[in-house]
Amino acid sequence: MLVSRLRTLMEEEGILFSFSGLISQSLTSFTIKSVQEQLEEFNIDHKIIKTMFLITIEQLQNVMSYSKNRLINDGNKFISPGIFVIGFDQKNKKYYVSSSNEIEEDDKEKISKKIDLINSMENKQLRDYLREQLRTAENKHERGAGVGFVEMAKRSSEKLEYHFENIDGKTYFHIITYI
Repeated sequence: MLVSRLRTLMEEEGILFSFSGLISQSLTSFTIKSVQEQLEEFNIDHKIIKTMFLITIEQLQNVMSYSKNRLINDGNKFISPGIFVIGFDQKNKKYYVSSSNEIEEDDKEKISKKIDLINSMENKQLRDYLREQLRTAENKHERGAGVGFVEMAKRSSEKLEYHFENIDGKTYFHIITYI
């Protein structure tokens, strides 16, 4: 693909920042710094930038933790292949954060149930649910507290959008969060 075609597609889709490759904790730190500098150049409201960062961190951590092809680096740090995008949806006039990664087929139902439950809640219910999850550690696992989708939903201006896609026998999870 020619870079000029990629540039045109990114402009048409309102993409401000994108990454495709191995996602790690150090990349997350670098991405946050890079995106902050870029968004400040666009004079985007600081509150929107902060919200994008929080959602970005949650989405990148989900990619690192739940990717089918995650690798362990430095003992307990994960590195996982994935795609990550920050953009502005011209139609909806909203910023968004989106990511995609390959998952285990068995994780589809678990992810769907969790997001559908979260999407059924209003803001107060989300806050209460988050407190309950943190207090009881019900969804806690070796990679975190299991509340990333709740954190994204609390900050999103819309319900979390997600879907699964099968490509060449592999299952991909796509999520988009609007701000």
